Amino acid sequence: MEQGIIKKNDVKIIISALRKNYIVYGPVKRNEGVIFTELTPDKEIIFDYHNSKLSPKSLFFPQCEVIGTFDDKTLHEVTPSKNEFVVFGMRPCDARSLQLMDMVFDSVDIKDPYYLQKRENAIIVTVACNDPQDTCFCTSFGGSPTEKEGSDIIVFDMGDSLLFEVCTNKGKLCLEKFSNIFRKAEKADLIKRNQQKTIAEKKVPVMNYTGLEERLSRNIDLPVWESIAQRCLSCGVCTFLCPTCHCFALFDEGIGSEGMRMKVWDSCQYPSFTLEASGHNPHGLNSERMKQRIMHKYNYFVQNFGETACVGCGRCVSYCPVNIDIREIMSNIVLYENKDS
Repeated sequence: MEQGIIKKNDVKIIISALRKNYIVYGPVKRNEGVIFTELTPDKEIIFDYHNSKLSPKSLFFPQCEVIGTFDDKTLHEVTPSKNEFVVFGMRPCDARSLQLMDMVFDSVDIKDPYYLQKRENAIIVTVACNDPQDTCFCTSFGGSPTEKEGSDIIVFDMGDSLLFEVCTNKGKLCLEKFSNIFRKAEKADLIKRNQQKTIAEKKVPVMNYTGLEERLSRNIDLPVWESIAQRCLSCGVCTFLCPTCHCFALFDEGIGSEGMRMKVWDSCQYPSFTLEASGHNPHGLNSERMKQRIMHKYNYFVQNFGETACVGCGRCVSYCPVNIDIREIMSNIVLYENKDS
């Protein structure tokens, strides 16, 4: 089955069946907003949400992960978990972000066994966006509210029904188990889906960032960076909410001769991120840290992997406490260069 339709209420049947063989995570509404959490019989998945505040990347790259234990003589490696799981309800931008993370944690030189095991164990079921927010800009970097890249199955919310569409063989094998509760998608269903896709894509403005990598290289030492970073608090919210940021630090914590080695999220926006043992800090100023973040996403990552480390999810725009807009930063760089020329 490549495409199938079910009543929206029947998705509970699928999730209940999946829970027999997988841990199933999905978006659930809480007082603090929408979060991805394990779906249990008392937790109901939601579809009418823009995006979760925290991206589901933590299911693959946890904020804190024990990778070893030690005693007075030996460091013992922790074996990566073999638990299989389904992430149901991820947005297309977050699914695409995992493919960018793959470039870091599954590179030719470095392979993170903990991340890779989770990627192998996971089935990604995305739900296309019908109503993107005004902070979304996925189309500016090759994405789309209905993009399939990174998904095993994509779901289109058709109102009282859901259209499931297979994207990978893994997704196909998963859906085949439930073929008896689906009806075949008819021509009218596909027309409605295509209409929804067109409407959703038109809601996301496409900004022209052609040649941004080169522009950043030419403008790396200009004073415009100081004015851009004047409001920054170095709180790190932008990096912690970003689905593609992947900086981490290693910590040993223990009592006496026993303890744990942990991998913990870090942020290039923290003053201590590049602090050296000598006391020297090459990124001691806000402007230098802001420059590092922008250059990493839109210049260094492009040079290293041929892709921009941004999926346009808009979280950093929505939740910055001092209203710094990354789209304005990129536009300011372009305008400054044009003015200077």
